[in-house]
Amino acid sequence: MTAHDDTVQQPASARLLELLSAKWLSQAVGVVARLGIADLVADKPRTPLDLATACETNPQALYRILRATACIGVLAEDDQGRFALTPLAEPLRSDVPGSLRAAAITMNMDPMWRPYGHIDHSVRTGEPAFDYVYGTSVYQYLRDHLEAAALFQQTAAGFYAMSAPPVVAAYDFSPYRTIVDVGGGIGALLATILHGNPQARGVLLEDASVIPLARDRLAAAGVADRVDLVAGDFFAEVPSTGDLYLIKSCLRNWDDHDAGRILATIRAAMPAGVRLLVVDAVVPTGNDFHHSKISDVELLTVAGGRERRADEWQALFATTGFRPSATIPTPGPVALMEVEAA
Repeated sequence: MTAHDDTVQQPASARLLELLSAKWLSQAVGVVARLGIADLVADKPRTPLDLATACETNPQALYRILRATACIGVLAEDDQGRFALTPLAEPLRSDVPGSLRAAAITMNMDPMWRPYGHIDHSVRTGEPAFDYVYGTSVYQYLRDHLEAAALFQQTAAGFYAMSAPPVVAAYDFSPYRTIVDVGGGIGALLATILHGNPQARGVLLEDASVIPLARDRLAAAGVADRVDLVAGDFFAEVPSTGDLYLIKSCLRNWDDHDAGRILATIRAAMPAGVRLLVVDAVVPTGNDFHHSKISDVELLTVAGGRERRADEWQALFATTGFRPSATIPTPGPVALMEVEAA
């Protein structure tokens, strides 16, 4: 029985040990991503020696990493000792839509890992351990470390690419001529919306450091001529030219006070009768697994934000002068919450 085979009931202790071992597997997958192994085996299986030569690594050490990932279905070892791509490893390729290679690298790099050694600080104080370890917020850290920031934006783009099709399928964007995407990263979601709505133009508001990356991404998507790129701070000012406003997976990065400040800035910019579409997770009640319950630990430890239940979203909207007009679920981890000025 392999670690990813659930057909046999495990003792509670074995299952708990498997969960505690997740850090080993996460790091192993991170190594596979950094070395570009999925790209190297995309066309044919290769031996650890071949891969080690291509990656300039120790063959025996690399084999041990590959064997570990194969036991959870990321890569597969054949009877000749060669490693091949699997469906679970496919998203680790750098050349596939919605690639998670950048995510695997980002989630296992030192700034996203070290704060967990001090997670007790977050539990005791409610403050992010990242700030405690690095003496600054993760946002300022990324502004000061451009290579890490670029990788972070690629990670976000991969997440956006995963959720964009369900968002576009769930919501009718056809009535709108100008869609303002607030804090939309490098424009992955906006590009998908514009592809399906040729009548629309977009406005992307982002930090100045992100704008060059967004320009390249939108050009590659073929919609750069329909997007105005605005460098700015969503705490201070938001463009007032939209007939629909959009903010995805951004308010979750902030506590209620700062998320409220962002919403207040958007509300002040919105023309009368215009709506805001908040695309974000809604944490369900009960004990069933939901990704937002796990990502909330990351927000506590690293970002200082939080995932929210439906009642917590309602309270946040009410305190910032919004009232919900519709909530639309999607097959993915996010919901679409359409709100308007109260």
